Amino acid sequence: MKRLTLYILAGIVALAGGLYLLRGVPEDRIPYPQYRQTDTLSGYSGRPIPYNEVLLAYRSWFDVKVIVYNDLNDVLTDEEFDALDLDAIKRDTGASFVIPNGRRYFVLDRIESQRESIKRELGGHEFLTPAYVSLSIWELMNRKPYRPTTVDRETVYTYLAGSKVYRLIDPDGKVYTMQSATRAIDPDQTIDKLDGLGSRLSLPEGWQFRVDVLEEDLILASGGQTEVLQDDFQNTYQRNVED
Repeated sequence: MKRLTLYILAGIVALAGGLYLLRGVPEDRIPYPQYRQTDTLSGYSGRPIPYNEVLLAYRSWFDVKVIVYNDLNDVLTDEEFDALDLDAIKRDTGASFVIPNGRRYFVLDRIESQRESIKRELGGHEFLTPAYVSLSIWELMNRKPYRPTTVDRETVYTYLAGSKVYRLIDPDGKVYTMQSATRAIDPDQTIDKLDGLGSRLSLPEGWQFRVDVLEEDLILASGGQTEVLQDDFQNTYQRNVED
């Protein structure tokens, strides 16, 4: 009888420990972005607009919240970005894991928002926290190019008339316009080489890549949430809201 009681107690302890590990980071300890709402649009302009990101992922049960940190306010050099101590950032922030996402540049003419992002410190540098993404464990483990993801953010992207835009069109005719490119996969992928990107992509059946010259300004407002996807080179595209 004593042995059975010990087995039961050991089982309860093991179950409790398993549930504790499965729980991950409690919801109230996930540092969601904080904002100050303003009356006017403000942001950054120019093409390309360089920046880096650090993605902090917090697992809570079977869901993952990915908090986006970027350095648009004070862009790090390649050397500074490479020197970030990701293990220390993970330890200091309590993140489940940390994903560097650097050497990026916006391929648009103006990025603006009425929400002012509260700055936070990572690795001795100040970052903005403009957005977060909610994913299931299944979605995170099966993330692939050309698969849309919903992002929570409040941004207005402007592409001026006469400028080039780089687009993916899915089999249903949905249009996704490139918002940013990266040198992380191909160090030589500069904005001048994006015209030839289509010949290098492994597009799924029925997908197209197209370069357009705008006849009028294109304004993509996220409205709190927007749909984005990436190609083989981790370039990011936002779905056109008018589709």
